[in-house]
Amino acid sequence: MLATSADVAGWGGPTFDAWIVSKKFAEEHPDVVTAFVKVTGDATATYRADPDVWNATSPEAEKIARLTGAKQEEVPALLKGYMFPTLEEQAGEALLGGGTVKAVADTSAFLLEQGKIPSALSDYRPYVSTQWVTDASKLAY
Repeated sequence: MLATSADVAGWGGPTFDAWIVSKKFAEEHPDVVTAFVKVTGDATATYRADPDVWNATSPEAEKIARLTGAKQEEVPALLKGYMFPTLEEQAGEALLGGGTVKAVADTSAFLLEQGKIPSALSDYRPYVSTQWVTDASKLAY
């Protein structure tokens, strides 16, 4: 591994993966979106509590390999290269509470400058929300 996402973030570069849902789907199925966020948040909490359990022979590694095309034996090392924020951390200022909007705006400005996109929006806040992680944090299964 050359650098982790934490290394790149420390250098000032945005690195994150995101789940994206259309506004229409979210409005029509808020219970599904909230449940999905809750399940992924619970998986994150389980991983963070004991990442070594997610070893190369674990059911979790097998599922990740199947879904991503990665080699199952490489999954644990790949996971160690990521940061997995809790739902509460996702709702905080560094991510959905502000940091994600800034990262998207900065990336858009860069792509516009490079001629890769024809225009950039003046405000990305309408497209980033803490609603789903906040709602999911309140669910108990």
